[in-house]
Amino acid sequence: MVFECSSCGAALTVALTRIALPEHAGHAVGNGFMELPVLLPPGTYATGDGRIAVAPGDVRGLSWIPGRLGGHCCGLDGRDGPNLACACGQQVAARVDDCSLWQAVWFERDAVRPVGEPEPVADWEAFDWESTPRPVADEWWQDRVEIAAGVALARILAASGGMPVIAADGPVADTFQRRLDEMLMPGPVARSLAAAGPGLPVEADIALVPRHPQTGEPWPAAGTLVPISAELWTWLVRDHEQPVIPPTGGRWHPHFADDPLPTRPKSVAPSYWAMRREQQHLG
Repeated sequence: MVFECSSCGAALTVALTRIALPEHAGHAVGNGFMELPVLLPPGTYATGDGRIAVAPGDVRGLSWIPGRLGGHCCGLDGRDGPNLACACGQQVAARVDDCSLWQAVWFERDAVRPVGEPEPVADWEAFDWESTPRPVADEWWQDRVEIAAGVALARILAASGGMPVIAADGPVADTFQRRLDEMLMPGPVARSLAAAGPGLPVEADIALVPRHPQTGEPWPAAGTLVPISAELWTWLVRDHEQPVIPPTGGRWHPHFADDPLPTRPKSVAPSYWAMRREQQHLG
């Protein structure tokens, strides 16, 4: 799929493949002076909030709009609206690359149109759910997953109906149980929480299921489902096989003194701010 200017028809991107908008889109990391990587992998696009996100290196034929280059201290944050224009003059997108923000170009939906045949939506079985990537040096993994966990926590709280929730032993309980105990009143009856998805049937009152990597739709099943990022889901269900700390060290400060380094952080703390933002979104 190529996106072209809706005014003049000029191609504004390279050929792109659709993926689900990541849970961490729109969530900042830190409080300035942190240069984050791109939001999306090269060659992909995602839709959300009425806009289309692409990697900055995948755009073509755009120029800056004078007077629209507002930011904080290290780059642009799109606060003034579109800051990129097509050669014909139409304002089409906002480049975002300020500190603490995931780098992306956000096209206004009405300013561009897709051209070409989109890839067919893959079946769930087409993805490898039995193993997980083994990154060599992915220093932003924990930030992404903690944001996704914060979003998931807000959805779990909404699904609980105010009843206590008991998470399944292991990574699910390690990630969510303490926060759930703090935010839900105890009672004589509790709802169970566990992961479900490809290869894992629904066996709890509330099931954490992965989002489709292309469409973002939740894994289809009966019951009360809480959709979470595929990256977080693999953390919860494949804990025995996912080393996420680079061989040379990493950013996991509690473990710098460990020898040998553990293959993964001992826990993931749901982002409070991501949880609060999702709660506001859920109303």
